[in-house]
Amino acid sequence: MRVVHKLWIGLGSLLSVGACSNAAPPVAGTGTPAVMTPGGTAGKPATGTAGGTVTSTTAGNAALAGASAAAGKAGATAATAGSPGAAAGGTSAGVAGGAPVAGGTAPATAGSGPATATAGYRECPGKMSLEGECKASGPGVYAMRVDIDVWWRDENNSPTIYDPGRGTISVFFRTEVSNLCQDGSDGSAVVKACGDIIPPLLADANCGVIQIVFPDEMWDAPNMPLFKTTGTTTGFNVNDTLTVVKVAGLVGIDLPSSDAPWPTFMQSTTFACPGGTGEKCYPDHDGDGHPGITVKLKQDGAVPKQLYECAIAPWEYMTAPLSALGALDKGAGADETYIGLRTKIGGSGKIAAGCMSGAGSSDADGFESRLYGCKLKSGGPCDDTGALFVDTNLPQFHVLQATQVPPAEWKHVRPEVDSLLNRTPSQGPKSSVVRMGDLGANVTCDQVRKAMYP
Repeated sequence: MRVVHKLWIGLGSLLSVGACSNAAPPVAGTGTPAVMTPGGTAGKPATGTAGGTVTSTTAGNAALAGASAAAGKAGATAATAGSPGAAAGGTSAGVAGGAPVAGGTAPATAGSGPATATAGYRECPGKMSLEGECKASGPGVYAMRVDIDVWWRDENNSPTIYDPGRGTISVFFRTEVSNLCQDGSDGSAVVKACGDIIPPLLADANCGVIQIVFPDEMWDAPNMPLFKTTGTTTGFNVNDTLTVVKVAGLVGIDLPSSDAPWPTFMQSTTFACPGGTGEKCYPDHDGDGHPGITVKLKQDGAVPKQLYECAIAPWEYMTAPLSALGALDKGAGADETYIGLRTKIGGSGKIAAGCMSGAGSSDADGFESRLYGCKLKSGGPCDDTGALFVDTNLPQFHVLQATQVPPAEWKHVRPEVDSLLNRTPSQGPKSSVVRMGDLGANVTCDQVRKAMYP
């Protein structure tokens, strides 16, 4: 079946991002500890005495001395640019195009702990080394929450199916920051999306509430993708700023590149991706047997109090309508959608006292979605006509940057409700971060969502 979807743009927030492998550390070798030679020739092995040879077979691989695990076992290798390499006295992190970290020449007793370099840092030519009370806790695993002020309205139908609204999309990420230069610049960040909270859409005409739900369990699925970007800090003291640079991330969809033109609903089964076309371009990242990722529409439970009451009855959850007439029946549509999405989000935080958290602004400017198919609440798949209606009519969430307000045409048909809509200038996207552990810490998406954000 074919179908695509502009979907609740913001669905992916849905975005957006980075767990690292928790592989077991190398086993300590016997004999004299390995000695790293800084400035080793690209593509040639950096060797040590008995106790282990550290081999870098890819031009530009770097070994990071001074991380937290035991010395490398004799014969340990690092064969891929950017992959881990063994280090004297500790685990190492390879950096494509980098150079061995200063301090690597100081031998360390096998298994005795860090060498002279600080874990998670590297020497960068032309950049001075900075110090500060928060330097030791700079590299590590972070939970990040980005709150995005958005507005929406029905842009396709008259009379409208759903009401204009404004609310906050909250996106959660697990981010591991490492390989920072000694001045805090040019670090590596690996990002993994860990959750999205989407505001409800209200349909005053039938007292329906369309509530998009990203199942919590999907984010820790083994095939959920990771995204690489850059992590930096302006310094290592309280009130300095840690930043994760905005990255485009694809979840449940594959394109020739992360910044390739986004397919239209007319191209949903014909656009090309590395695996081919059609369903092959919607990888089952959540592992539930459906193309793309499965996003549900809440159907039970009490509806929380909303900004205004429906004119004719209490609010009730409804399905995604498959036609304009079908919107009048709150249970006749789809309760699951199978989508792919692309998000573009980054964030920052001003380091707070204690060096473990921070809050600041976010760089967020786009959510794009495509729907491959959907499931009826009554069971069975949506037909192509119904899925196309979902694709055509589900709204876009428009991101408000600092000082922006919704446009003049953003109005509710009931004057008493229109006067309640929030037209104050936006503060723009905001982000907050919490340090969850050292490099390699096993931090789950559930922990990321439940972190105590400032």
